[in-house]
Amino acid sequence: MNKTGVVRNPLSVIAIFAGIAEISGTGVLPFIAAENQALYIWFLMTFPFALVVFFFATLNWNHKALYAPSDYNSDESFLEGIRASRAGRPEVSSLEETIEHDIETALDSVLPENKNDPGVKVRVANAIKSSIKKSSFITIDASPLTGNKLHIFELPFVAFPSLNSLTDEIYFLINSHVPPFEYGHSWVLRKSENREIIKNARMITRTEKGVPCPDTRSLKEVGIEPGMALLVTRP
Repeated sequence: MNKTGVVRNPLSVIAIFAGIAEISGTGVLPFIAAENQALYIWFLMTFPFALVVFFFATLNWNHKALYAPSDYNSDESFLEGIRASRAGRPEVSSLEETIEHDIETALDSVLPENKNDPGVKVRVANAIKSSIKKSSFITIDASPLTGNKLHIFELPFVAFPSLNSLTDEIYFLINSHVPPFEYGHSWVLRKSENREIIKNARMITRTEKGVPCPDTRSLKEVGIEPGMALLVTRP
């Protein structure tokens, strides 16, 4: 039989702390000098309000601090969330090394056999682009939704620790065509090879459009891999 404690995450700690503070504060009120009771009553009234303000401030700017590891779908999602909160993620800082390695590999595979070929530079460039795209980038083709053939974006896979961070970035690229917080209602991502829709938390929970609904799952958890091409379309 699994035993679950009362304290499961930082939200539980906040609730317990607020309850104890209010109950104990009310209990000691009769023992405070009469001249100080008015000031103390004001404290008891303003404390919950201040707590709510700080809670929503934390929810807005650092909401990940309110979740425990058990609140994530998997260990991978939890670790990706930790990496996202760091100023310099190891994956991003090593992206340049990854690209340099891919370039060297491509050059080694092409140049020895084509030293005297005038078109060698073209083939080298194509090999480099193909290698980098396959190992480090995802292609986002928004032209089916926007109608603009130039709206094809190459985004580094490691720059997005969650599906939510990817959809946010895509929204900012096409925000003149779709309203905020409407993924799943006015636009979706589809895998180009089979047109399968990438479902986010808003679609799964059937949250109304216009309401924030973060999805902390990693890209691999939802089936997105490096080198993949995704289409931005209407649902």
